[in-house]
Amino acid sequence: MKKIILSLSLISSLSYATNIEVNVSNIKPIAGKLFIALDTKDTYNKDDKSNSVFSVKKNISSFSHKITIHNVNPGTYALSVFHDIDNDDKLSTNFFGVPNEGYGFSNNVVGNFGKPTFKETSFVIDDKQETVNFNVKLVR
Repeated sequence: MKKIILSLSLISSLSYATNIEVNVSNIKPIAGKLFIALDTKDTYNKDDKSNSVFSVKKNISSFSHKITIHNVNPGTYALSVFHDIDNDDKLSTNFFGVPNEGYGFSNNVVGNFGKPTFKETSFVIDDKQETVNFNVKLVR
């Protein structure tokens, strides 16, 4: 029995988790916060990002920021980013629903008449990758 447990623990330690480096650019003005979320298909369309695989708020200090998400397990994910200039914890829009604040998604997809779909923004992490890099340019 001890040999089985030892074997299983060795096998599980051989699986790799991936780091995701997110470089966000075109942050204007240098004010407010940057919101970043890593979601699965189940959490992508939810406004509450507390159930996301990863979410963070970061104070803006320059025109670009680099955020590293550590130990991401293999799977299919999507990144979403927005620049909360007015610090109200949401993406502000005008009367027609067009965002007043910068936003971006993995694959640099821009939605037509709303948020792009999970399928458009998704990417796959496999167990062979050590680091995945994304450059997200905020749309204004």
